[in-house]
Amino acid sequence: MKIGLLLSQHARRVPDKSAIVYGDEVLTFEALDRQSNRMANALLAEGLKPGDRVILYVGNSVALVVAVAALWKAGALPIPITTWTVGPELAFLVSDAKPFAVLYGPEQLDAVQTANLPDGVLHIMTEPAGHAVDLGTLTETGDDTPPPALPPEPDDAMIGYTSGTTGNPKGSILTHSNLITTQLMTSAVTGARGEDSYMIMTPIAHRVGMSRLVTCFSLGATVVVMPRFDPADAIELIEQHRINIISLVPTVARLLLERIEAAGSKCESLRLITATGEAFPEALKVRLSKALPHVGLWVFYGMTEGGVPAAISPEEQKRKPGSVGLPIAGVEVRLVDESGQEVPAGESGEVWLRSGLPGRVMVSREYFNRPKANRDAYRDGWFRTGDLGRFDEDGYLYLVDRVKDMILSGGLNIYSREVENALEAAPPVREVAVVAGPDDEYGECVVAYVALKPESAATTEGLIDHCRDRIASYKKPKHVIFVDALPRNANGKIVKTELRERAAQDIIEQKKE
Repeated sequence: MKIGLLLSQHARRVPDKSAIVYGDEVLTFEALDRQSNRMANALLAEGLKPGDRVILYVGNSVALVVAVAALWKAGALPIPITTWTVGPELAFLVSDAKPFAVLYGPEQLDAVQTANLPDGVLHIMTEPAGHAVDLGTLTETGDDTPPPALPPEPDDAMIGYTSGTTGNPKGSILTHSNLITTQLMTSAVTGARGEDSYMIMTPIAHRVGMSRLVTCFSLGATVVVMPRFDPADAIELIEQHRINIISLVPTVARLLLERIEAAGSKCESLRLITATGEAFPEALKVRLSKALPHVGLWVFYGMTEGGVPAAISPEEQKRKPGSVGLPIAGVEVRLVDESGQEVPAGESGEVWLRSGLPGRVMVSREYFNRPKANRDAYRDGWFRTGDLGRFDEDGYLYLVDRVKDMILSGGLNIYSREVENALEAAPPVREVAVVAGPDDEYGECVVAYVALKPESAATTEGLIDHCRDRIASYKKPKHVIFVDALPRNANGKIVKTELRERAAQDIIEQKKE
């Protein structure tokens, strides 16, 4: 089953129903189906082949939605990336994914030029430019009849890049089966329906935003897309479009909550909130429940490679605060120690997932062009998440740590090694260790412990500025703590647990200075 086929079927059943609402632009299912057919056929005429990759380096827009649908219909794999991506990061993604094309807007031109894309990569821009194919003109050349039907296999649908154990991002291959099954299973759990109206507040390039597009295409639901998140605008759109379901990460929830508390009457249409990202704070849940007593809050344990393997309902959260819930039906979860043995209830182990063969249900098929990473992460159908968790006596899962040193700030994954690589490139830096620190707004923030070379000098502001052109803005350190040396164990390895434990106090002391 292909997502593009589902979209076309909804276009026949409910042609005049609004599929995408973006400001004053409204695409019905018939219009979205027709426009995506034209773009798909135009790209195929340009030489796009099933299995080719296309990097989508544009912000939330109708053009992005149509492009995703067109690529799925053509059998190609969209690679959505945020507009925060900078030139060196884009250069790596292009070298790794070897895309057929990169679609971008004028705001991304400087980063694209910095990335120095290799010959053979097709440049497509959302506005006319002499050096690139104009997306509008290209689409006009395409026929609006359905493109050639796709065979059942291969089933690859997209590549979502996530940070890996080497510090370089890894592309996780998600199939149409992955995306559709995850949507249908979570809808069955929460009671979400095609008759509901949804809203995308985060970038479509993020997992939550992309999943809402799948909601539109697979359930035939209306989705309102915000250009970018703004709390006041979000409240107005909820009231204007009678939104029933929104998806939040804790940072967005914090920013939205103050507006909700002041204007809860504007949110009367809401009946369901789904939340994912870092652990949802108990105090935030209490405030949301008080401000919106008629709305059910579902919290999901989610990841790019594993979908949403566990969920906890509004009622269960009262009995099991801090848990991410029970495994979703059809998903097996086991906790394993370093020797590969399952641990008993109450003890911590690495979270392993299985849901049929990889690529069939929840778990992604594999990492793109990463044989070693695949050998490490996939074992006999099981996927090693790198998260540490424990089960209680009732089988509820609690996350206790992350093996991969991932920092979750505002729902965004930040791999510490990426930040360390950027800082280590600064001439004064001898060594650096990056850990998560507490942050009232974003849940976690990036804290860098830096030891300088002898007779060298650096400032916090200088090192943060040094990172700006090397990594996306949200990844740069919020706090830089200068130390004479990093703590190490008997084997010479840096003891990050010690740094994590002292980060909160070090942040307080730094603010006093």
